[in-house]
Amino acid sequence: MRSVLANVLLCGLVALSLPVSGAEERWRKVKGASLQSLFQDKEFGDGVHFAYHFKADGTFTGTEMAKQVSGSWRVKQNEFCWKWQRPPGPEECYQVQQDGVHVRLLLNASETWYGTLQKVP
Repeated sequence: MRSVLANVLLCGLVALSLPVSGAEERWRKVKGASLQSLFQDKEFGDGVHFAYHFKADGTFTGTEMAKQVSGSWRVKQNEFCWKWQRPPGPEECYQVQQDGVHVRLLLNASETWYGTLQKVP
């Protein structure tokens, strides 16, 4: 009886670990000029902690944890770069991956930012 129960539990655990059909992630790298159009006139946010509006003139404004932030952004080679002016900080550059409206910024192949992009009206 115990071995039957153990087999049922094992099968259940294996089934839970399998990917659900249609729920697969399809991340693709975004490079070069595509980065400019991806971020320009869009808001990048996570719905809770941060929301940044990237303007066509290369600046951004927004909020992070209810505080106002601002800076500049650009595309450098195949990376998205930003430099914070408020609060001040060094320029940081990231590789970008996209899956539909979902975007993640990677530094040294590790995800550092994750959110969605929405067109700013």
